[in-house]
Amino acid sequence: MSQMVAIQDLPTADELQIGTQLLYGQYQIECQLQRGGFGITYVARDSLDRQVVIKECFPSEICQRTDGQVHAVSAEFDEQLASIKRQFVREAHRMAKLRHAHIVAVHQVFEENNSAYMALEQVVGVDLITVQEEQPERLTPKFLEASLRQVLEAIRYTHCHGMLHRDISPDNILVDDADHLTLIDFGAAREHTVPGNRAHSALIAVKDGYSPHEFYLPDVMHDYSSDLYSLGATFYHLITGSPPPHSQVRLSAVSAGADDPYVPLASGDWSCDYNVLLTVDRAMAVLQEKRFQTSEEWLSGLDSTPRERPAPPVAPVADPQLETKISQFVRQTNTQFDAFLPNLTRADKKSRKPSPGVLAVETQRRQWVDIFGNPIDDVSAWLNEQERENRAKQKSERKATTIVGRGKPGYVRRSLFASLLSRRPSNDTVSVQA
Repeated sequence: MSQMVAIQDLPTADELQIGTQLLYGQYQIECQLQRGGFGITYVARDSLDRQVVIKECFPSEICQRTDGQVHAVSAEFDEQLASIKRQFVREAHRMAKLRHAHIVAVHQVFEENNSAYMALEQVVGVDLITVQEEQPERLTPKFLEASLRQVLEAIRYTHCHGMLHRDISPDNILVDDADHLTLIDFGAAREHTVPGNRAHSALIAVKDGYSPHEFYLPDVMHDYSSDLYSLGATFYHLITGSPPPHSQVRLSAVSAGADDPYVPLASGDWSCDYNVLLTVDRAMAVLQEKRFQTSEEWLSGLDSTPRERPAPPVAPVADPQLETKISQFVRQTNTQFDAFLPNLTRADKKSRKPSPGVLAVETQRRQWVDIFGNPIDDVSAWLNEQERENRAKQKSERKATTIVGRGKPGYVRRSLFASLLSRRPSNDTVSVQA
């Protein structure tokens, strides 16, 4: 038997009385479970002496019961009431085709008393609101993630069959003693519409805090992300103990350029794994396009996000002795350089041009390369070779050119060291050319 508490208030004319029989005696009402804006739920016993749940289509704002028959409160609501009833029956037939471990099963759909009914399986368990209020010790990180995955699987199955639940909230999810969850109350469900077709049924349950902003607006399309927003709000409540801010308030703030009143779970210190906190935040984005678009995407996010909160980046700390260390390094470098070049004159030190003797030492200590990057093992031999090639070239040019004042060379011999290339600082090599 379900552990949901039956309503104990005095019966009213709108409720089916205890002992009322439906469908030619196949079901007999035992008690009322709960009442919402679009229906009344009862516990009944069927002809095989099994307990079942009966969901009656009863939009209390526009209808009433007289002599057991349901009718509109006035003639102006007759058409709306008939439309709601047709929608209820149509979606109940669609729900009867759903067979999933985490979705309540529909046994039968029928019409009677100028109303419509669904006979549902009796789920043993308590709703998540009761767990949060009376058994908070059950809400461990392991329980929260396992529960979220179960409901996501149920929603994925529902969406794959082209249906939106549209009433996901903690009181519509039951959990048994083995932590098995069941999604119930599909009374507001409807077929998912494609873009461009925004026809909505009149059956829609709006719950402040759990319903996304599009449920409040008649001309905004509902999509899979709408159900995922409500699921995010459900787990926000389980984690924090309170429902999230009203989605209409959030939308108004964001539209006005103000701060979103929603405080991200991932920024708080909650007893929950980081991957659950972060993905719930994304599912509850105000704008539909910024949410998870499918249950598969959310499940993938749970798998790809670490359970442990990443360590915050360490801000660099300025070394108060940095300037002193740099000065010491410069002085030390200068001292070593001066000790290495003892033969430099004062003018040489100022211009940093080494004397021929020092150049010989440098040549021995460093690797030299030509302009093409080829290494030069014997710099003296290489310089002599370049000089010979240069003389041969100049001799050839003199023979080919008529110069006034024969016998006077028409060139100026370049200094040997004027052709040296600067050393490469990256690999401590020197490039030279003639």
